[in-house]
Amino acid sequence: MSQKLLKLIFKENISPSSDIYHFQRSDSSPFEFVGGQYVILNTGNDSEGKAIKRAYSIMSSDSKTDSFQICVKRLGTGKASSILPELKLGDELEYSGPWGKFAGDPTWPSPGFSLILATDTGITSLIGLLLSKKFSGRLDSTTAVWFKTKEEDFISEKLIRTILPGISNFPNIFQIPSISDPNRVSTVLEILRSILGDCTVPENAFLSGDGNIIREVRSELVRLGTLESRIGMETFFNTQRNPSPTLSLGV
Repeated sequence: MSQKLLKLIFKENISPSSDIYHFQRSDSSPFEFVGGQYVILNTGNDSEGKAIKRAYSIMSSDSKTDSFQICVKRLGTGKASSILPELKLGDELEYSGPWGKFAGDPTWPSPGFSLILATDTGITSLIGLLLSKKFSGRLDSTTAVWFKTKEEDFISEKLIRTILPGISNFPNIFQIPSISDPNRVSTVLEILRSILGDCTVPENAFLSGDGNIIREVRSELVRLGTLESRIGMETFFNTQRNPSPTLSLGV
């Protein structure tokens, strides 16, 4: 089977720790995907000869198929995130995808109230869903929530407003404790209960980001009455203690 290649056509540094990359297929054919899906990039091999493959949520509208964009946080220990900034325009990467059966399911979301919840870098999944064709006609019945730390500089609220022009229900943004804080999960659950106290139980939900948080949020939603089969999850970090298969979107 022939290699699937992407070509870098634009990149932009948006914060001290993150960059946006625009890719198109190297053969210029359409890149078909559904908002909320992700790609796996192969950025080369490590010192032991093992392929460095990482998954990244697509952070652009699925109505545009000539190219797509991802946002990557640079970490000192991240193998892929240290290689990507060195890419030059026109460089090519092997990839697979798009992946994400849940987001790509044409029967989801079902009619009714939807909750899209993200923590930290999971905001990229949230943005992709809000920009998607399947949510374009149901934003009035959708609540989007982003939980972030005070120190988080991954992507600014100002830039999100630029990416989501005209979105009537801009994501509700709440500040939460740092990743190591023992009160982090309980803080999110308390805020979530206050949000849901003013509306009906979600018929659909998509959760992304910190696995420790979104697993507890899923349990809370199921307790309230949301069918577990209608809840999608993508864990970006803290993937352990995982009762069901989820995706780790990494650096």
